[in-house]
Amino acid sequence: MTTALVRCADGDHTVELRDRERVAERLLRASARKSYDPEADVDWSMPFDPDLFYLPPETLSLYETPLWDRMSHKERVELSRHELVSMLSFGIWSEIMLMKGLLGHVYRGDPTSRHIAYALTETADECRHSAMFGRCIGKTGLRPYRMAWPEFQLGKIAGLLDPPMAMFAAVLLVEEVTDAVQRVTMTDERVQPLVRTISRIHVTEEARHISYAREELKRQVAATPRPLRRVQASGIAGVALRMAPRLTRPAVYRAVGLDPRAAYRVAKTSPHRRDTLRWAFRRATGFLTDIGMIEGPSARVWHRTGMLTTAASPAPAAPTRPRPGGA
Repeated sequence: MTTALVRCADGDHTVELRDRERVAERLLRASARKSYDPEADVDWSMPFDPDLFYLPPETLSLYETPLWDRMSHKERVELSRHELVSMLSFGIWSEIMLMKGLLGHVYRGDPTSRHIAYALTETADECRHSAMFGRCIGKTGLRPYRMAWPEFQLGKIAGLLDPPMAMFAAVLLVEEVTDAVQRVTMTDERVQPLVRTISRIHVTEEARHISYAREELKRQVAATPRPLRRVQASGIAGVALRMAPRLTRPAVYRAVGLDPRAAYRVAKTSPHRRDTLRWAFRRATGFLTDIGMIEGPSARVWHRTGMLTTAASPAPAAPTRPRPGGA
């Protein structure tokens, strides 16, 4: 292990750099020991229970709002079905962007190295995850929620222009946030068993992806000149600014009979929703701060997202079950 000094506006950051090949070898061995084939390892014949949620209710965008209070249990379950499909739709889009970036990384790298071998292994994982998410969406009986026109067009060039540092930072951001939600989903008995199963598979394999992205991002940060690093860091902060609203699209509210604009405003201003998003982003923002990617201009953008934890607003604990007598 070696260390690198990253100079930032808030002071110097010491970043530990592990050997690329050793990290990759460990991850390849872990992949060989525990990987899943969703076609064989998921019981797709499992029926959905009409009384069970599709996501933990505390993670839903309207939880603890007046709109939520007026909903029946059936309406809340239906909202959770649509929010799951919205999240999985975003997951498929983001994993396709990740695969494009990883293949660009492979194209620039040494195909005989273990580091690149793991990038290919992760790409194969993401192919299976996208297929698994797609099949789960189909199983719900809903159609996927398509990305908006700007994101759809951006996806056409992703992987062609992405510098490695920005690519791995974006990967980490998306994977840490979805991982946080799925970790509470996979153990929650109020959630559909099928959804818990695919969450458990995704969490298990994404833990390796997160480890790979963290180690490579540290290396890229240490090797990138400060002016370029700050430009890319501001770009990643912009991704975060646009990401949170994309997790639950306004069309979700229309689909469950709510005024999409009014419901979106309620969700956006909900203190519980802001706390939940800060909780989901906390590991990513903590790591990015530690390695010097949230400082100066990027810190100002991050503060606009409301996802940064400060002394005045500590990160909330993981979403908890309702109080007795609650929803």
